[in-house]
Amino acid sequence: MSNPVLITGGAGSVGRQLAAMFLAEGRPVRIFDLPFMDFTGLEGEPNVEVVKGDITDSESVSEAVHNVGGILHLAALLPPASERDRDKTFAVNVEGTRNIVDALTTQASKAPLVFTSSISTYGDTSNESDPISINQPQNAIDIYADSKIAGEKILIGSGVNFVILRIASIAVPAFLEPPEPWPFTSAQRVEMVHRDDVADAIKSSVENPEAVGNIFNIAGGSTWRLTGKDYVEDFFNFMGAPVGMAVYREEPGWNDWYDTTESQKILKYQNRSYDFYSGEMKSIVEAMMAE
Repeated sequence: MSNPVLITGGAGSVGRQLAAMFLAEGRPVRIFDLPFMDFTGLEGEPNVEVVKGDITDSESVSEAVHNVGGILHLAALLPPASERDRDKTFAVNVEGTRNIVDALTTQASKAPLVFTSSISTYGDTSNESDPISINQPQNAIDIYADSKIAGEKILIGSGVNFVILRIASIAVPAFLEPPEPWPFTSAQRVEMVHRDDVADAIKSSVENPEAVGNIFNIAGGSTWRLTGKDYVEDFFNFMGAPVGMAVYREEPGWNDWYDTTESQKILKYQNRSYDFYSGEMKSIVEAMMAE
């Protein structure tokens, strides 16, 4: 892949992580993001091209897509911001995706387009048999998921070389404030995925011709299949905080256990077990306490 890899939303944390992974292999990247974003560490760096623009602007998207070897489409409005304005969320998450597809079509580009979707598109699957497969009907329970379903439909009917990744809740190895409420009930089936495994899956998707035309569930694997209560109690134990502070959803959210057999077979991204993540969290807290 001698042509640059385009990363939309590339100035964000995940985009930077992916850019670093490609650059470490000597592969050029093109970062596309809003002009007001912080491009420190990207602008002026070897093998990095920065294109400033808006995903809702077809001209700037066309410029960004020109002559790329692959596209990692990360740019999106995420919750909770996505839930405040449906029209704006659809402009970014749906029409922005359409702009990329139109640019690829106009330029007759065969570059693979990796679309970061979400397992939230399945909605509440708590009464379904696990694990949840990609054939599970989609039933959005929020604006964000609805926008991702619409984006997927654009890709599936487009004729471009797409890869759709329905990504589970991401576990970030860092000291974070707990959400309130947690996006699941205490008894709900929950399978998260390590942040770095997500990056591995995205990178593998754009490099592997076998991935093209597929929809994949991206989740942590068997060691990550716990209940909401398991995750929350461990989190509070990591942080040394009383678990009684935890607030759960009253009704099931969109988390579950997922069939990742095919995604793991092709993308080979499940490289960090839940025990590995637990060890990272304990080390982070111990280092903070030692300061």
